[in-house]
Amino acid sequence: MGSQQIELNKMPVRGVVIVLFLALMNTAISGDKNWTYFVFAQHWPPSLCNDASQMNHTCKGLPKPVKTWTVHGLWPTNIDEPRVKNCNGSWHFNCTKIKPLQKQLETSWPNLFEDTNFTWLWKHEWTAHGTCAASLEATNNEFRYFQKALSLNSVTAFNPQTALENFGITPSCTKAYSVKAIQKALMEYFRLDTPLKIICAMQRVTGRTMLMEIHMALSKTFNVTKMPSNSTSCCTPADQIYIFPISDMHCFQ
Repeated sequence: MGSQQIELNKMPVRGVVIVLFLALMNTAISGDKNWTYFVFAQHWPPSLCNDASQMNHTCKGLPKPVKTWTVHGLWPTNIDEPRVKNCNGSWHFNCTKIKPLQKQLETSWPNLFEDTNFTWLWKHEWTAHGTCAASLEATNNEFRYFQKALSLNSVTAFNPQTALENFGITPSCTKAYSVKAIQKALMEYFRLDTPLKIICAMQRVTGRTMLMEIHMALSKTFNVTKMPSNSTSCCTPADQIYIFPISDMHCFQ
C-alpha cells in the first residue's frame, strides 16, 4: 500500500515533466522566432534566366510548363531586420514530404539553374525560411509550407501578371515601362498606398534593364499589407524596364 501511494504521488510530477518536455520539443520543431509578416517573392522567369550567369549559374531555357510568374520564396520577416532565417538546423529538407506537390512545384516554383540539382531551390527555401514559417499553423510543416506558397501563386489576387496587364503593361521585346508606371499598376491592383519592392537586373548582352522580382508583404493571415518603408527597391526611377516574353526570353535584336 505504501509503495502504491508513492507511485501515485509521483504521477503529477511526471505529468508536468512530460508536458514541459513536449512543449520544449514543439518550440524546437517549430523554429519559433519572432517575426511579424511574410515577404512573398515572385520571379519573372525570362529575367531570372537572363541574369543566371551574373549569379554564376547556368540557365539555357525555360521548362515548357512555365507560363507566368513563379515563386522565389515565402519569407518570415521582421520590420527591424531583413529576414528571419535558419530557425531549426535539425529539421532537414525531405523531398519525399512534398512528392505530391512535385508537378506543381516544377511549374510554379521551378529551379531554373541547370548546374544545380532540381531540388536545390526547394531545399534552400525550406532550410532558410520554411523552418521559421513553421511557427504558424498554416505553414507548420514542410508540406504545408510549400502548399501554401503554391496556392498563393495560383490565385489571381496575388498574380503580378494580372496586376500589370490590367494597366496595359505586357511582356514585350521592344516596349519598356517606367518604374513609376509599374509601381502605380501594382499599388492600385493590390490597393496599397505605398510601393511594393521590385527587383531589376541588367541583360548583360544588351544592357537593358529587366524586371526580375516583385516582393509583396503578407500578414500572417495571408492578406496583402503595407511593405515597411525600409524595404527599398533596386530599380532606379530613371530605369526603363523591359519584361521579356516567356516565348522569347532573350529578345536579341
